[in-house]
Amino acid sequence: MKSPWRIPDFLDLEYFFIQDKQLEEEHGADVLRDRDRNIYQNEIAGDIDDGVEPDRIWLIHRWLQVRRSQKNNDESEYELLPSRMWYELYGFFVALFSYLALVTGAGLAYSFLSYSGQQPVNVSLFFLVFVGFQVLSLFALLFAWYYRRIHNLDLRSSLLLSLVNKGLNSFFLKIRKHGLDNMDSKLRSQLYAALAAVRIRGRGYGSLFFWPLFLMFQLFGIAFNFGVLGAILLKVTSSDLAFGWQSTIQLSSHFVSRIVDWIALPWSWFLGSASYPDMSQIEGSRMILKDGFNHLNSGDLVSWWPFICLSICCYCLLPRMLLFVAGMFGRSRSLDRVSFNRPDHNQLLHRLLTPQLETIQRKTVLEKGQAHFEKRAAAEETIKEQPKAVLPKIGNLLALVPDEIFDDCDLSELKKYTQQAFGDGVAGVLRMNDDYEADETLVQQVQQKCT
Repeated sequence: MKSPWRIPDFLDLEYFFIQDKQLEEEHGADVLRDRDRNIYQNEIAGDIDDGVEPDRIWLIHRWLQVRRSQKNNDESEYELLPSRMWYELYGFFVALFSYLALVTGAGLAYSFLSYSGQQPVNVSLFFLVFVGFQVLSLFALLFAWYYRRIHNLDLRSSLLLSLVNKGLNSFFLKIRKHGLDNMDSKLRSQLYAALAAVRIRGRGYGSLFFWPLFLMFQLFGIAFNFGVLGAILLKVTSSDLAFGWQSTIQLSSHFVSRIVDWIALPWSWFLGSASYPDMSQIEGSRMILKDGFNHLNSGDLVSWWPFICLSICCYCLLPRMLLFVAGMFGRSRSLDRVSFNRPDHNQLLHRLLTPQLETIQRKTVLEKGQAHFEKRAAAEETIKEQPKAVLPKIGNLLALVPDEIFDDCDLSELKKYTQQAFGDGVAGVLRMNDDYEADETLVQQVQQKCT
């Protein structure tokens, strides 16, 4: 089953958890318990089939949708949810980076392809800058990935990634400064706390927040190469473009031809020899300064551009696309591996699934116990002269005291009044509604005491 979660959802989840903690500190746990139980009964229970136990991951996500909808429908105050901030800023950066990469690639390639008709474009330098540099960067990326894998290093320990991530986070908050300034100071602090919570709880999220940055860099590389290809095709179709090669190192034409054959191997088997220069064309496009350029053949000079375009497609554009697809799969796997077993998740599920138990104040209980005792004493007074009957023994009592009144409950008084009201004292006291795991233990303890 495909996970319904997306990366911005976890930002909102942490944001609501932080709000709930503050609400609990100010108004007590009853407010959260009543609210979440009402959410389950009114919004969630209808979506669950009878007799089917709801999946915890789906249940938490459904609760998040309801809370998010409530915030969006609340017009009493302006509140910028982290997910909205994420979608707006990430979309903006993807568009901005793609545009800058496209313009950078096209502009840089167009400047290299300047041909006045006197000296051909140096294909050696062009290939080194636009193909060789990108291939080296890809090998460096693969080496870093392999090194971290064999040494079991976390991606968050990367200095480069940390600096980039810190810079982007700072820019994210600055670019949305107007929206944040319009927020209440309390809400703004909760937003900052949610972002900090995601970074602190990185172990639970793993490499989830690494993949958006990785995908953004791949989009940058894809757009850059499209810009380079566009500039080459524009120059080829709109002007008489000529390529030649030269080198201070004494390289033979035969050696250069062997290198070209190896580079063109991925596509030469189905596009044929027209997709790269042959031995004679390589020899005819060699530039030697002392001989000038008038002797160069026009057919040999134009034979290089298909080779350059296909090299960029094969060694630069295609790997970036494959890395982008791999990043999509990596992001999906990271979403599937996120842990939903933290105490916050367990307490939320406990509030959603535990039926509400109405409790009365300790004073009311004591008053009822006292009234029952007085009533019983009066009844016993009326039958004093009758033969004494043996009252049935109720047995030892087990008291379940809610967490919110446990600390204020005087056990000696509780035992005294239960003795007066029920004819027997309290043998044991158990605390309930403390947390999800504690209540599971409570059920086991009750079963043991009743058997």
